[in-house]
Amino acid sequence: MRRILLPQSWQTRALVITEVDAPEAWFSEEEIAVARSFRLPQRQRQWMLSRIAAKELARQRGASEDLREMLIERSPGLSFAHSRDFAAAAMDGAPVGIDVEALRPIADRAAHLFLSSEEEEMLRSCSIANRLLHFWCAKEAAWKQLGGSVTTLKQVTLRLLDATEAGLRFDRAETWSTEEVVVALTT
Repeated sequence: MRRILLPQSWQTRALVITEVDAPEAWFSEEEIAVARSFRLPQRQRQWMLSRIAAKELARQRGASEDLREMLIERSPGLSFAHSRDFAAAAMDGAPVGIDVEALRPIADRAAHLFLSSEEEEMLRSCSIANRLLHFWCAKEAAWKQLGGSVTTLKQVTLRLLDATEAGLRFDRAETWSTEEVVVALTT
């Protein structure tokens, strides 16, 4: 398993992974049946990788096997994400949201689909690479933290507070980028 380097302050709450050998070895027969219920092999793999990230994060936090199983499937303080060959999980004592997106070009003209006019103005003020992916990830993570209580990303409001070379800090989430992905974690 290869881990994606995240900020130190995130490391007890979030994990992003890729390149897991023999992912089936992490699961019971019942869990494998759930994974196999997805029609597409890529979706099966993404489901497994995001649950492996959660299991490993719980293990790092010192959770017993029984507690890990409870956290992985029942806790509102748990969030999953995946993009291409990357998967993420976040855990907290309160509702949490995480998103991961493999780097890819997205035209700024798509911003109106999920950003308000005020947020588009904030986007234009950012010079960070892959800035639209940062906004998208922050919105997705915040939406997950809200538990689906809003129907569209456009209804999730963000206020940009700060920008660095590697990420953005919003009122609801922070983003972080590497050479492979952009990740967002709710605050």
